[in-house]
Amino acid sequence: VEASDAEKGLKVSVKDNGPGIDEEGRKKVFDRFSQVGDEAAKSQGTGLGLAISRAIIEAHGGTIGVDSEAGKGSTFWFVI
Repeated sequence: VEASDAEKGLKVSVKDNGPGIDEEGRKKVFDRFSQVGDEAAKSQGTGLGLAISRAIIEAHGGTIGVDSEAGKGSTFWFVI
């Protein structure tokens, strides 16, 4: 977890060493009921967590995103 100054506020990032998310998955990871990854990971969630996070961040005038490559982990971030 990291926090840093950003041009328009504070940027908070959370990085993992997981399998990463391919380009197609990154396009839909914040959509309601969307799940990416292997079947085992999908069976443990509803696909709402990141959609709710996006709604909260955007309601506060912020932005949220993910930087990732398949096989290299992911960094989820938001700026408020």
